[in-house]
Amino acid sequence: MALPTDIFASHDRRSADCIYLDYAATTPLDRRVLDLMYSIMAKDITGNAQSTHHPFGAAADLIVRKAREQVATMIGASPSEIVFTSGATESNNLAIKGLVSHLKAVGKTRIVTTEVEHHSVLKPLAQLEALGFEIVRLLPRPCGMITADMIERAIDARTGLVCVQAVNNELGTIQPLAKIAEVLKERNILFHCDAAQALGKIPFLVDSVAVDFASFSAHKIYGPQGIGCLYVRTEKSTLLEPLLAGGGHEHGLRSGSLPVALCAGFGAACSLVDDDDRARLQSMRVSFMARIRRLNPVVYGHCEPHGNVPGILTIRFPGIDSETLVMALPGLAIGIGAACTRNGAKLSHVIQAVAGAQPSRETVRISFGRLTTVEEMGNAAEQIVAAVAGIRELQEVS
Repeated sequence: MALPTDIFASHDRRSADCIYLDYAATTPLDRRVLDLMYSIMAKDITGNAQSTHHPFGAAADLIVRKAREQVATMIGASPSEIVFTSGATESNNLAIKGLVSHLKAVGKTRIVTTEVEHHSVLKPLAQLEALGFEIVRLLPRPCGMITADMIERAIDARTGLVCVQAVNNELGTIQPLAKIAEVLKERNILFHCDAAQALGKIPFLVDSVAVDFASFSAHKIYGPQGIGCLYVRTEKSTLLEPLLAGGGHEHGLRSGSLPVALCAGFGAACSLVDDDDRARLQSMRVSFMARIRRLNPVVYGHCEPHGNVPGILTIRFPGIDSETLVMALPGLAIGIGAACTRNGAKLSHVIQAVAGAQPSRETVRISFGRLTTVEEMGNAAEQIVAAVAGIRELQEVS
């Protein structure tokens, strides 16, 4: 059966004149990663990595082993501490729901988190709340930051787990994980971190930030969609129970045959991370903001470069509905709210938490990265200036 090439042709026509600025939702697949994955999938037979008794399975196992080592090296972990999953959403669910029996057994059913976590953390926690757990949701500072002092005031003898993002997916704010970990270590409280937006953007070494569990997605670092991992500190692995019953893969924590090519793509993406990219993105951010300054935008997030990742910008133009603005910008692919929310993504729970309901209706997220050019950012600024000026002119007339 022939592939529906008309679909791809239609996509090519639409995207040719559209600048992609939604990197926080998903990054483009690096061509080098694609080439590696294609070379694996194009073989006549790709073995099952668990079938190591024959050469096809043994070859697949070697590919997965290398990928596991590459991911582990990226975060300063041991390969045995990497549990491959379908992505950060599954990893977050495994880390949270997988601890239910342990937390109940030790009588620590109070969990502390923040109001600006990703929905894949907040919703599993809400499910635990329905089961009788006490969930404390901390309101961050206006910049989106949670301090160690806030955590210390929120925990008590019944607290068994703290969940805090490394980098907020809408604000770009970097959380002080190491300082939070110091507070928790003294009290023997487990620490889980959704680090999907941190990988490749800031240094993230598991011993430096001292987390027990951390969730990652390959598609946030120019790898393939559909693959991620949960870092599980060795001495904490026995505390988790799997969400999926099956063949006992991934040390019994995540059953299911491993997608060999996807694992390889994740590993390759980790090996291609460029630590120097942050300075380039910061320069582009400064230049972009200078070009739109005349519009008097409100920028959410940490105001200092050391407090945020440069490639995520959430901006509000007061009085202009975000959907109205996006419709006036057909040449830009930008975000409204969190990309992982459907049917009502317009209202960002993050912006609602730090600024209120009305601002959440008037914010857009501009995120850029490795493949974004200076020219594209300049072009985007010009389009936004023209669109906002045009909308404001119409508003004055009406």
